[in-house]
Amino acid sequence: MTRRLYMRIYLTTLASLAVVVILCAVLWQTTTARSSRTQQDRFIGALVGKALPSDAKPDALQKALDGLVVPPIEGLALFDRSGVRLASAGYLGRALGAANRDAAIAIGTSGRDTSAIHAIHAIHLDDDGRTVVVRMHTDSLQVHLGGLVATILIALAVALGTYPIVRRLTRRLEALADTVDRFGQGDYAVRAPLSGNDEVASLATSFNDMADRVANLLEAHGRMLANASHELRSPLARIRVALELNATDPRPELLQSMRKDCAEIEGQIDEVLLASKLDTVDTALPPDKVDLEVLLAEESSRLDIAFDSVPAEVRGDARLLRRLIRNLLENALKHGGTGVDAKLDIGASGDRILRVGDRGPGIPEHERERIFEPFYRPQNSAETGDGWGLGLALVKQIADRHRGSIRCLARAGGGCVFELVLPAPDPAA
Repeated sequence: MTRRLYMRIYLTTLASLAVVVILCAVLWQTTTARSSRTQQDRFIGALVGKALPSDAKPDALQKALDGLVVPPIEGLALFDRSGVRLASAGYLGRALGAANRDAAIAIGTSGRDTSAIHAIHAIHLDDDGRTVVVRMHTDSLQVHLGGLVATILIALAVALGTYPIVRRLTRRLEALADTVDRFGQGDYAVRAPLSGNDEVASLATSFNDMADRVANLLEAHGRMLANASHELRSPLARIRVALELNATDPRPELLQSMRKDCAEIEGQIDEVLLASKLDTVDTALPPDKVDLEVLLAEESSRLDIAFDSVPAEVRGDARLLRRLIRNLLENALKHGGTGVDAKLDIGASGDRILRVGDRGPGIPEHERERIFEPFYRPQNSAETGDGWGLGLALVKQIADRHRGSIRCLARAGGGCVFELVLPAPDPAA
């Protein structure tokens, strides 16, 4: 049977509390007994010193000691400086017999002839060097047991007060564990309850943030796959029609059309795979430096686009950066028509800034952020009209991977300008 966490914490607390009680009881017993004995010795020494007569006659000393044998004093024995017994009364008068002072002290030290509620003390009188040995009945054990009972009652109160605190803490952990189980079983909408301002609340917040990212990622992947399958239907349908026409009336243009459609399908599949890889694989950027001017010159020449640039190195993946520039230029040609140009410059803070402009119809301001979503299609476009596919979505993913940014701006005189900003390479790298 699995032991519940709250029981383990609670039992550990009780065990620690029991150790504290035992240590307190031992300390209490030791210090109280020592303090009680010291106080008793002082009191009895002063009492005997006052009660003894000034003359040292045996009859007078015996009478004085007999008068002092009252509860809790059960016996007294008086010895001179040399250890000779001068008088004794009560229990010690019968027990000591002819014993000298050293024998009485030995009895008190060894504990012989004593019981659990009796004690023998040897007390030195300060006035003339005499020693009195006292047998007393003590109730210190009852006093100590009372203190121990009080300590146990305090410990019990602490134990009762600790239980709801421990249970409340572990109940929050159980709720968090239940939320994790439900999320693992496919309930991606469940979130951990937030309460308090401690480590458990921080853990719940971290889990909710992670759950939001996972849910958004799964939703984006699902939407991307659905849109990709929709986008692939058009070239597949054209290939099917071309195959049927080619079967009855073979023509070179039909084969050329099918080759073009196959290339479109291959490009879309490549983009889907690359987008999925950028979403799921978080790899560090390579330490190599890449010259954006070279990449821009090659891609602009391939597409016959005018460009203006300066040497601008960045740290990153040359293959991904080439794909970023290619997608920006091809997107400008596809949606911007004529008047496409590109300019690479270095900003005042050292950032590398690439601007790709066109003279197309432009993009409304409320859609300039959404065009970087995968397969986003404007609301006023027909179902068969052109959308943005994955091209700009890949641009944003690659820019984010290189700690850069991309945005769409309105261009003076009409059209759009896509502005890419990448940080300069670290000089120490």
